[in-house]
Amino acid sequence: MPRASRKAGWRTWALAACLLPCLALPAWAQQPDRTEAALLSGSPRLAAFALMRDRPAGQAPLLARLLHQEGMLRDGRPAPALLSRHLTARPLLRWDDNINGGIPGETLTVGGIDLTVSPESRARGGLVLGLAASGNARYRLAPGRVLRLAGQATAVYSPRHDLSRQDLGLGACVAQHLGEWRFVDLCGGYAFGRTDLSNSHLAWTGLRGSGLFEMAGGLHELSLGLRQTWRKDYRQAFADLSLDSALSGIGAVGLRLSAGERVDGHNAIRYRAGLSLTRPIRKRPVTFGIGWQREEGSTLFGTPRRDDIRTLGIEFGLTPKLTLLLAGQHRSSTVPMYDENRIMLDMRWR
Repeated sequence: MPRASRKAGWRTWALAACLLPCLALPAWAQQPDRTEAALLSGSPRLAAFALMRDRPAGQAPLLARLLHQEGMLRDGRPAPALLSRHLTARPLLRWDDNINGGIPGETLTVGGIDLTVSPESRARGGLVLGLAASGNARYRLAPGRVLRLAGQATAVYSPRHDLSRQDLGLGACVAQHLGEWRFVDLCGGYAFGRTDLSNSHLAWTGLRGSGLFEMAGGLHELSLGLRQTWRKDYRQAFADLSLDSALSGIGAVGLRLSAGERVDGHNAIRYRAGLSLTRPIRKRPVTFGIGWQREEGSTLFGTPRRDDIRTLGIEFGLTPKLTLLLAGQHRSSTVPMYDENRIMLDMRWR
């Protein structure tokens, strides 16, 4: 392993060693009830379901607002009617080990011969500064039918390397309430990214069905979906499963699973899994997350490429308006040139 890669590896495992003791903080003994957990889950439907089931004191206005935004309450206005909208802009401060989307390794071995990766193609890391803007809006189209629109854009710059990076994402969903606590969502979107070395384009559509239920004392939202993606040079289908649970004494637990079809000739995502836990620590929400992803399908000089990516991270609120994200990521590839260890630090202003 190249010296730079070994150094990055030490940083990744040092981060993991720093994150794990967080589980032993005295404040970890805080016991959120399932309504608190649902409100921390990030799912408006699960939050509304919990408020409807448990009816905590003083939360009736919040319940009415959540039901209204899901199109489950009528207000007498003719459709289409604006339910909510939100615009925000904030500064960005990040550490990124691969600002330019470069190759992590310095050499490539082919037939026992070491080839050197050109300096221009190598990954560059450092502190980046920038801006992020986002917006969303909801419209009621008909009773129980809601149109959701969302967009976000970021632009960052590295003073050390004189590199810039831009990302743009747009999405739209039509959500239909099917009665009780069942929903179906038809969604689509587009994402664009530009680095110093390449541009990326991704378009997608998806159909997802969701249901909310109570089981074993917890409240749960289960979603199953099919998704089709289009990139510049290939397309790929996915099957997705997600489960969000609000558990008393534990917090909000999120499970994400995806499986994608094989795309010969391209190093495409085949499998993805993620598990997260969000709960209050010292009266602020803290999220612990682990993830795994496998990419495969291409070859390099006759060697089949298969990458496994493992991620460990923590996100916690420093103040009501400021959130810190720390994450470590390790990529292990059958082509050693792509082995990579990354540290990600992101200061997020709300």
